[in-house]
Amino acid sequence: MKKGKKVKPLFPIEYMLLMSPRYKEREKHAVTYVALRTVNEFSSFRYEIVVDPVIDGRTLRFNIHGLKAPQLTLPHAGPALYETEIPGLRGEYLVVVSKLDGEENEFSVRISDKEVLVEKSPDKKFIDLVTDISVW
Repeated sequence: MKKGKKVKPLFPIEYMLLMSPRYKEREKHAVTYVALRTVNEFSSFRYEIVVDPVIDGRTLRFNIHGLKAPQLTLPHAGPALYETEIPGLRGEYLVVVSKLDGEENEFSVRISDKEVLVEKSPDKKFIDLVTDISVW
């Protein structure tokens, strides 16, 4: 069987960003779960993505500073990962993700207790924003 030539995408996706509402039973309040992972998987370690999250009014900024080796020295394959929970997000927000080289992607999202809706995403992007954990 012949295999076709592999075409490299013009704008390859490097990261996946998950934003999803969660209810914290113990604390009795809703939060927005935010997780960022690399598309590429690492065979030796599960690295951590170093992210500086900044919340300024209606703008959520996630500045990616690179990767950090895991605390455990046991080998574990998988993507690099960053996770956080942000309480009190409701309404429209601008989500900005920036890389070390200064490249940025901006998304417009609407956040409620039940869902996160992506209303606008960039044409040229290095990151996909998803709201369903099954896609992530």
